[in-house]
Amino acid sequence: MNAPSRGSDHPLAVGVYDEPELIVTGVGAMLARSGASVEVVKVTADGEPPAVDVLLCDPIGRTMQLEEYLTRVVHRTTAPVLVFTWTSSPSNLRRSLAAGARGFVSKSASAQDLADAVAAVSRGETVAPTGGRIGAQPGMADLSAREAEVLELICRGLSNLEIADRLFVSVNSVKTYVRQIYQKIGVARRSQAVAWGLAHGF
Repeated sequence: MNAPSRGSDHPLAVGVYDEPELIVTGVGAMLARSGASVEVVKVTADGEPPAVDVLLCDPIGRTMQLEEYLTRVVHRTTAPVLVFTWTSSPSNLRRSLAAGARGFVSKSASAQDLADAVAAVSRGETVAPTGGRIGAQPGMADLSAREAEVLELICRGLSNLEIADRLFVSVNSVKTYVRQIYQKIGVARRSQAVAWGLAHGF
């Protein structure tokens, strides 16, 4: 399905936020290749943002935490925000939606998948990396956003102390999260948690 336009004279306006020209041009080329009727514009982090129908942004790998960055972006625009990033872990998906994003799509997605995500978000839907609507994610075992974040860091090989430093919480809090994770996913050891996490996209 191609992204809907507002009419032949008014293509869907898609903003690409705080990205280099290469990414902006690439998004434009991908959407054009999909057959979508869109106009892609670069949106800078400073100055007044232009009026757009959907705003793409990548909150991961910035100098501030994902939630802080994304919250600032969401409050700067009336358009629905679609996270467009390389890292599509369940933890980042949940954190992005909690911070106000309306969808999440990988930069490795096909042109058609990107167009479909833009179209869905412009219609007021919320989309996942698979293109489906967000609900309970398969394999998430009812983990909270914080528990999913801790599990992702465990899978990266961080110790409890390193996780505490990264998340600005106490080591005891991390230990509590770890116990809760083990109980929810049905494991008893860290190596088992890592194996479970990697098998479920962490």
